[in-house]
Amino acid sequence: MSWVAVARKDFADAVRSRMLWGIVGIFALLLGVATLAPELIGIGGPVLGYSFAADLATTLVPITALVAAYLAVAGERESGSIKILLGAPHSRADVTVGKLVGRSAVVVAGILAGFLVAGGVALVVYGELAVAELASVAVLTAALGVAFVGLAVGISAATATRSRAMSLAVGAFFVFALLWDLAMLAITYLRTGNLPTPGASVPAWQLLVERLNPSRAFGQLVDAALSGADLPGAGGGGPAALTGGVSGPTPFYLEDWFMVVVLVAWTVIPVVLGHLRFRDADL
Repeated sequence: MSWVAVARKDFADAVRSRMLWGIVGIFALLLGVATLAPELIGIGGPVLGYSFAADLATTLVPITALVAAYLAVAGERESGSIKILLGAPHSRADVTVGKLVGRSAVVVAGILAGFLVAGGVALVVYGELAVAELASVAVLTAALGVAFVGLAVGISAATATRSRAMSLAVGAFFVFALLWDLAMLAITYLRTGNLPTPGASVPAWQLLVERLNPSRAFGQLVDAALSGADLPGAGGGGPAALTGGVSGPTPFYLEDWFMVVVLVAWTVIPVVLGHLRFRDADL
């Protein structure tokens, strides 16, 4: 399989980035601090720490994934090395898929390393790991990372220059980290004439729009994974999160399994769209 060779080379190239591993190191340090936080403030235990770590991951993981992957294709196109890569027995589809797999492997490795640090902190401080909860949050965080890698690879495949890929990646981060929340506030205000209030009923379609943000889909899945504990805002985080009940029956697209579909869609659809641009591009 030619894409496997591309993925292996891409993984090897990516792990040489000092900036990337600097971000991963900061990520691991902050996850450790988040896991320690319940002990510092005198409430909860390791599970609450993993909840804090998940909240932190909604910001840090998109940054890590976008930095890791936004130059995956565009960087090689601008430097001209893409012609050498395609001169080997690799198709453009092999390049796109290989880049997705290679960069995803880098990001997942960094995330799992971060949660190994979090688990070590929990074991030392609390004397227990809460293995099921740690594993669940780690796997879900890895899935969030892969979703943003898919978005970044799609951006990279669709663009021909580093500057354009960087601009789109930065724009994507601000859309998901800030503008999406502001849009939810605006929708609520236009619909009701007021800002969101805790406990208010929310139309199912608006909750769907909110959870189409991969970070919000991730938050719901973390809430479900940690539902056995009484945790404040596990994984959902953010001032604009809609906290009221659904007005009417809960539709299938707000169930937990559909949040997995949302993450898969963000992994696959941008890559497919970016590849279609890359496939037809004049190199």
